[in-house]
Amino acid sequence: MTAKKKPTRAELIRQQREKRPRKRPAKSARRSQKSSSGSLPPILVRGGVAAAASRSQRKAKNNRRRYDIALNSQGAEMRLPSIPSIGVGWRLLSAFLIGALGFAIYTIWFSPMFTVDKIDVSGMVRLTNAEINSVANVIGKSIILVDPTVLEANLGEAFPELVGISVETEVPNKVRISFVERQPVLAWQQDGQTYWVDENGYAYAPSGEVGPGITVQGSELLATKPDVSDTLEEGEKTDQTLPVELVNAILAVSSEVPENTPIVYDAQHGIGWLDPRGWQVFFGSTDEDIELKLKVYEKTFRRLKKAGIRPELISVEYVHAPYYRLER
Repeated sequence: MTAKKKPTRAELIRQQREKRPRKRPAKSARRSQKSSSGSLPPILVRGGVAAAASRSQRKAKNNRRRYDIALNSQGAEMRLPSIPSIGVGWRLLSAFLIGALGFAIYTIWFSPMFTVDKIDVSGMVRLTNAEINSVANVIGKSIILVDPTVLEANLGEAFPELVGISVETEVPNKVRISFVERQPVLAWQQDGQTYWVDENGYAYAPSGEVGPGITVQGSELLATKPDVSDTLEEGEKTDQTLPVELVNAILAVSSEVPENTPIVYDAQHGIGWLDPRGWQVFFGSTDEDIELKLKVYEKTFRRLKKAGIRPELISVEYVHAPYYRLER
């Protein structure tokens, strides 16, 4: 009889494992298995009809707000009707701004509050408000139609005797005009026309009734010429001026001119006058040594009178070389 073979250690361990009862899997494990073995997750679609429908549903759910108000009684509350929620977009805001701007422009254009009813003018001496208003032509117009630059140009063209013209506008209806008015020191008559000349030699058309006390009968009126590089537009005029030295000479001799005797200007001999005693006297075209020239003239006249000479012309254009003529 053969001896029974003793089992190995590995066989003993395997037999023990087979005798043990099997454990049931945990609930969490079974759930995970069910979830893993269940249906597939829904497929998400971006855009399309489904996405549009979902967005519209979300908007439909969120377009109203519910308000609950607690009452004094414990556990009691009152529900108010739902209020639609209005979303303000950029388009609506832009339309509102455009409408407000249009209303503001309409108000400024047609409202009497923004209509110019008068002009504040400073610097007038000979001119009047009526003359300024006739050229400005802004009374009764909206303040937004007043262009200060254009108004300054119009005033300068209409009144060349004005300098430093400044026009300012202020909302709602203020228009301020300031300038400096030239003051004439003499009247220059030539070819039947009269010009007023200020101390700087600027000649312009008379304005006002009262003119300067000194009158000069001239043979020509000098005008400034543009530089060679400058060209005049068609119809553009140069400013008419006299040399400042000539103006100063006229003012210097005016006190020595006999009463009711006009001063004359000759292109060859300069300024002078027709002496009531029957001759002409000239002193040149500048104010240089004018006081000395007047003294030389008095001495020359006395010497001729003592010698019994009656001249037709006495010239002191050159103080160191005076001369006289018996004939013209």
